[in-house]
Amino acid sequence: MASAVEIDAQERTYDADALRLEAGFSGLRIVRGAADSVVLTVGLVRRVDLERLVSTSPSAVAEAKVFESNYRQGIWTAVAGVATWMAVFGINRIGPNQPVPIGVTVTALVLVTYGAMRLDTAKRALSKAIWWYNRDLKR
Repeated sequence: MASAVEIDAQERTYDADALRLEAGFSGLRIVRGAADSVVLTVGLVRRVDLERLVSTSPSAVAEAKVFESNYRQGIWTAVAGVATWMAVFGINRIGPNQPVPIGVTVTALVLVTYGAMRLDTAKRALSKAIWWYNRDLKR
């Protein structure tokens, strides 16, 4: 007798279950099949459970873990860098007109760059997770 996972895997077809990314106003959306049903929205602050969505493909799950470990950290690190620079710049504008200290500028630049690198890693992992999931669907 077949298990529930095997039955689920047998019933999944490419036309009905393939995933794809679409850009929307609120962020990236993951859409399923020809019916265009939105199954996941990748936003700025909401936790994304990509791993559960692609759980039928072990390779996709591995990439989903990479995505989930990099996405939020990348967002918040980049935001911290921009916020740091803006706060110091704003405080300097209130008082005497002096340049922003170079150390703050470098720190902000490092935070933004590191955040962007983490986001790039997350974006590549998201793309690979969807590819691996779709690859394992029945044609």
